[in-house]
Parts: sequence; C-alpha cells; structure tokens
Amino acid sequence: MSDRSDEVAEATDRGERPTDELLEETERLLSEPNAEVDADSSADASAAAPTNAGATEDASSRSRLPSLPRPSLGARFSPKGFLALVAALGVGLVAGGLAVPIAGELVGTFAVAFAIGLATSKRRYLEVGAAGAAVGGIAAVASNAVLAVAGSGRAVLAVGVAAGLVACLVGYYFGRDLRNGLFRDLE
Repeated sequence: MSDRSDEVAEATDRGERPTDELLEETERLLSEPNAEVDADSSADASAAAPTNAGATEDASSRSRLPSLPRPSLGARFSPKGFLALVAALGVGLVAGGLAVPIAGELVGTFAVAFAIGLATSKRRYLEVGAAGAAVGGIAAVASNAVLAVAGSGRAVLAVGVAAGLVACLVGYYFGRDLRNGLFRDLE
C-alpha cells in the first residue's frame, strides 16, 4: 500500500486534482442554490485558475456566506386561495352591480374584500390583489365589449384592472385594520 501523500503528488503531477479538493468543491457547489455546473466548465476552470484568480476568490467568498432560505412561490401565493377569492369577488361584483346603479361593481368588490379582511387572520394581499385585478379586468372588458372590439381594448382592460386592484386592496386593508383593532387588547 502506498502513502496518501504519494497519491496526491502523483495526481497533481498528472494534472488531476486531489480527492479532498474535489469533495470541497462539490460541497461548495451543492450549497449554492443557483449553481449551474457542467463537467467541461469545471475542468476548464481548474486548468485556468491562475488567470481567473479574482473570479475564484469571489466564488469562494460567496460560498462562505450563510445562505438564506428563499421562500417558494407556494409559501407566498396560494392558487386555491386565489381561485376562491376570484369566485367571491365575482359574486360581490355581480351583487354590487345589481344593488347599486353607479359604480356598484366596485362597491361590491370593495365590500367583499373588506369582509374577507375582517374574517381572515392570515395576510393574503398578493392573492387579493391578483384576484381583484383579474375580476376587474374581466368585468371591464365584458361590460364594455363594444369599446374593446373597436380598438380601445387595452385602455378598457387597464382601467378595469387598476380599478379592481385598488378597490380590493383598499377594502382588504381596511378589513384587516378593523380586525386588528377589534382583537387588540386595551391598555
């Protein structure tokens, strides 16, 4: 059996890297969340190490930094919640349009978003905003179909999306604010 130092010396003489160095690099690459590596680029990088000394120092210093967990989209956005909000806001839009003749759709979506903010304890501004924008855009295009077909479709859609987004976010905010005020302890 040969000595470990002899194996390392022979490997470096042949242009190969020692196993410990390869293991350290593999561990560093696996700890980086967005590292993309192919075999050719890693071999080229090891051969051209003296010319890319600054780049390898930057990479090694980044690997020493603690990686922060990145929340996934599922942690911030719930597709089921979004669909439920679209349905609820759609019902509020129709009910508001039937009850109030002028701007009733906005009043209905505001009221539903307010009620949702009052009822829920979990913050869902992203879902409420996206659902309000979707419902507002669809309602604007559907109620102004002639304008949309005549060439002003983008303008009609933009106004509907903006109005739905603002009405829902403001309603949701006020509902959450009232909920926080109702459940806060008096001092």
